[in-house]
Amino acid sequence: HPVASAGAGQIVEVILAETALYAESGGQVADKGVIVGPGYELEVLDVQRPVPGLVSHTVEVTTGEVAVDQPATTVVDAANRRAAQQAHSATHLVHAALRDTLGKTATQAGSLNRAGYLRFDFTWGQALSDATKTEIEEIANNAVRDNLEVTTRVLSLDEAKAAGAMALFGEKYGETVRMVDIGGPWSRELCGGTHVGSSAEVGLVSLVGESSVGASNRRVEALVG
Repeated sequence: HPVASAGAGQIVEVILAETALYAESGGQVADKGVIVGPGYELEVLDVQRPVPGLVSHTVEVTTGEVAVDQPATTVVDAANRRAAQQAHSATHLVHAALRDTLGKTATQAGSLNRAGYLRFDFTWGQALSDATKTEIEEIANNAVRDNLEVTTRVLSLDEAKAAGAMALFGEKYGETVRMVDIGGPWSRELCGGTHVGSSAEVGLVSLVGESSVGASNRRVEALVG
């Protein structure tokens, strides 16, 4: 139920006119951080987009009391954001490495990336051999060592598709989209997440697991950074 104010220890949903905090989407978990204002501080527990155009922050009031219409400043946990950027960019590298190794039928079926970790689901009908897993890991880490430029562009959906950008099957896209390139067309995906400035910033990508998540889907997991 909507509340006009909340005091220390209470957990509430906060809506702001603007926010610097990343809301969970595209497999990337929400930013950590705080929201501060006159006489209060809020710890951010989660950030979501319940409907298009609306960002909702789940917060715990740590000091003071917060009320409707008070000014607020969002403060992102920079270290956590950077680590999440590493993981999200590493997810794109692993996707490209999978397609290099297995072919273009190995397409994304889901992902999760957070500080230090990535999980990537893809369409494939059998377990990967140890040699294949090693090759995928080597391709991803070679891309890190090559210090590939990471660029983002906002363009029309038709232009992005014409450029060969990977889109998620079943995902709803607007008329304009954000395209993320790592090393030019080698890794080119539609993505709204946060990313590093160059692949070298990702650090080490270490595959630690590969398993089945259905009749025609596999999952790889990796530690990042």
